[in-house]
Amino acid sequence: MAIALVSCQSGRLSKTASVSDAETIIIGTFKITKDGKNANKNSKIYFDENQKGVLTYRLGEDGTIIMKLPKGNHFLKLLYTPYGSANLPDGYANLTVPESGKVYYIGEIEIDGTGVFQKKFSGIVRDVQAKDLKEKKIPIRVTDKRDEVLEAYEKEFGKEKPVVISLLEVSQ
Repeated sequence: MAIALVSCQSGRLSKTASVSDAETIIIGTFKITKDGKNANKNSKIYFDENQKGVLTYRLGEDGTIIMKLPKGNHFLKLLYTPYGSANLPDGYANLTVPESGKVYYIGEIEIDGTGVFQKKFSGIVRDVQAKDLKEKKIPIRVTDKRDEVLEAYEKEFGKEKPVVISLLEVSQ
């Protein structure tokens, strides 16, 4: 697996980025599909809010996420894809990253958007902006398949920080 580290606009952690005492790193993989097609490329994952995009990550086709977050509790709020979006209820899909200086593996997160991603109409143009969409719980499956993403992370960033398993938790 190759990891392309790009500008901070994507949310990806770069080798030159500093991580403060108030921050930590999360790694994992998203597998977002719609009608059997890979919907990862150019999809955005919003943590904690769905408007400003302060904690936003733009996925590549492989779905790998390597991102720094403030330490503490976070939740997935919005999934924005070229095929539609999902505005999740606060606290539905949660992750806990309580300590700085560590790397947290959040899992392989599988989301099938078939029949659940929403689009809204904006005049005559169909838009995928999800800020105004109704909150909706969607099926999310989380598994522990860490080997590939850990290998890619360690190849790029080394083994200096301990990796802690803290899988995304989905409430019912």
